[in-house]
Amino acid sequence: MRSLQRNQRGRHSNDELPIAFVGTYPPQRCGIGTFTRDLSDAVISANEGVRATVLAMNDADSAYEHPERVRFEIRQGVRGDYVRAADFVNYSDTRMVSIQHEYGIFGGKDGAYILDFLAELRKPSIATLHTVLDLPTASQRLVVQKMSERCECLVVMSHLAVDLLEKSYDIPPEITHVIPHGIPDMLADERDVNKAKFGVAGKRVLLTFGLISPAKGIEVLIRALPKLVAEFPDLIYLVVGATHPAIKRRLGEEYRHSLKREVESLDLRDHVVFRDQFVDDDELCRYLQAADIYITPYLDEAQITSGTLAYAMGSGAAPVSTPYWYAKELLAEGRGHLFGFGDAEGLGDALRMLLRNPVEMARSQRLAYAFARQMIWPKVGEDYVELIHRVLREAVVPEAAALLPRSIPDLRLDHLIRMTDDTGLLQHAAHSVPDRRFGYCVDDNARGLLVALLAQRVTGLGETIRLITTYLSYLHHSQCEDGHFRNFMDFRRNLDREPGSEDCVGRALWALGLAVELAPDEGHRLLAKRMFDRSMTLPLTFGPRGSALGILGLDNYLRSEPDNKLASETLESLAAKLIFRFEEEADETWRWFEPDLTYKNALLPLALFAFSKRTGDKTALRVACDSLAFLEEICFSDGHLQLVGNAGWHVRGGECAIADEQPIDAAAFVLAFRAAYDATGDRRYRSRMRESFEWFLGANRLGLSLYDFSTAGCHDGLGVNAVNENQGAESVVSFLIALLAMLGLASDELAREHVETDVSSTE
Repeated sequence: MRSLQRNQRGRHSNDELPIAFVGTYPPQRCGIGTFTRDLSDAVISANEGVRATVLAMNDADSAYEHPERVRFEIRQGVRGDYVRAADFVNYSDTRMVSIQHEYGIFGGKDGAYILDFLAELRKPSIATLHTVLDLPTASQRLVVQKMSERCECLVVMSHLAVDLLEKSYDIPPEITHVIPHGIPDMLADERDVNKAKFGVAGKRVLLTFGLISPAKGIEVLIRALPKLVAEFPDLIYLVVGATHPAIKRRLGEEYRHSLKREVESLDLRDHVVFRDQFVDDDELCRYLQAADIYITPYLDEAQITSGTLAYAMGSGAAPVSTPYWYAKELLAEGRGHLFGFGDAEGLGDALRMLLRNPVEMARSQRLAYAFARQMIWPKVGEDYVELIHRVLREAVVPEAAALLPRSIPDLRLDHLIRMTDDTGLLQHAAHSVPDRRFGYCVDDNARGLLVALLAQRVTGLGETIRLITTYLSYLHHSQCEDGHFRNFMDFRRNLDREPGSEDCVGRALWALGLAVELAPDEGHRLLAKRMFDRSMTLPLTFGPRGSALGILGLDNYLRSEPDNKLASETLESLAAKLIFRFEEEADETWRWFEPDLTYKNALLPLALFAFSKRTGDKTALRVACDSLAFLEEICFSDGHLQLVGNAGWHVRGGECAIADEQPIDAAAFVLAFRAAYDATGDRRYRSRMRESFEWFLGANRLGLSLYDFSTAGCHDGLGVNAVNENQGAESVVSFLIALLAMLGLASDELAREHVETDVSSTE
């Protein structure tokens, strides 16, 4: 399963219609896949505002090289993929979801996993039902009933299907809409030209096409041929299509070989031609336009649609079929001829009547073609667009809610684990693959330790304990005797000789302070405390960011060691220096600690919020609020976050750089607004926190998601026109820190609601 991030706009006008299609998709050889492709093409052609995205279903044993339109892949049997697919849609600008439903293409009993997708979906949806049964099992019935409850509308391809849904599923006809199966727009008068292309000029051509399986009943027609070819020696039967992939996996080519043996035994080798290939649309249309008569000798009555029969009628061939449900509806009023299931004699009689009577054959061809004009894809595309507009007008989900969904992605550590070996967290990735050339650093392993500690508190999984141990061990190995850290290590485990920057020390203190508070066992906690104490003896003459990091580490440390005098004094000193810098530098137009805005800017007010909460210092709270408000003025536009770009920063009096917005800066905003909300109770900060988090998910300048729902990684930055395709350590830990903050807020809000409910009930 993968998510392929492509350019898409994060906002749309009323004329824009971004639609997500869920179903199988070429190159997977499946009738539903072909339908999904043709339907998405048709709605694009019907309305210039349509932008189509496909969420492609993949079967268990296959991987496909999908075209650009496919931006997410769902593994059939992996239930979590369905939830992640819903998250992907929720955080996109999609306005409508179109689901192609067939029991067999979705995972779970009778395809029940599609309900997991719909349960998490926050956008309006319609479902096209490709199978409606007369006698569904209890679970089949329940799946479709639940879909009808969660979708705004069901689409079926015949009027009989509407009746069956009401009779067998208790689904009222009011929510069901009939749109016929789409077909190519073909000419009906090119039969002789196309016969010549296939080497059957002057022959009478019978045709069956589609994915071959025993249910197709092709042997019935083969058994009818001997008497027919005796009377019509120019008769040719073309069987066009590959074996159905599911049948081929289970039975190989047993059915096809049995057909060929029967052809040989009946001495029909000169009259039956098998084309064992999945033909493309253009070639398929040529085959259809070469056929005089098209036959669907299917053996199962309970078939509510057939793309092959619809295609054949649209080509101008005379249709002959068994009386399955869809055929009876399409071939009524003289548009075709029916024969009994498995009845070779009856099929022979129907074909003989047409072959002996050219006038009757021409009449059937003409009526079938005229009826099929309502099914050509341009008309079907218009019908779907009209329905989608109607549903959008009536949908319960408001547009604002569609643009700003309220769900949060699941916590997944897949990419963090992928980037971590037994030494530590690797710095960089080539796309989503760890790039060992650049080795490790204290900065990333400290951030990794923060994530692992916070995630362990949420999940309690053994995997998080392993990560905590790995990152703490890396920091321990990198610490010098005097308390400094040597930041960089190459892949051969050679440490830099020079100590790291003050930010490196501050970041290590933050992680170690949290480890002292949250370490999963006493051994981890004691080691973290010893390392923290060693670094605290350094002369911490930090700049603004080093001071902020140190404050955060000391705040965590003092939660477990409240009586440590040196830690308290150091905290006071660092906060005082940070406040002093603000008061020296700031004026009415530039309320900041420095003459320029660079990286991790929101980290500075975050630290002062933490200090104010611990000490009650009102000056710190004022400076924190004032400096964060200044950042809001610079970095928020039209309800979304636009960060200071790393390619040039924002110098006082100059323009703010656009290029290279960084995930670490967005994460700092998420944490700062969370701290501001905790400090003040102002719900506006909670909204800003969510807007900052949604920067990762597409609510940004380009409307592009930096989070990869497939890998659970995060792209390294937002450039001028695209995301950076690499997914390094700093980016994934930044996203995870932000996500954990969002999950923490949701948990705290829920707990607060329970407390308020308990208090009100006792009153």
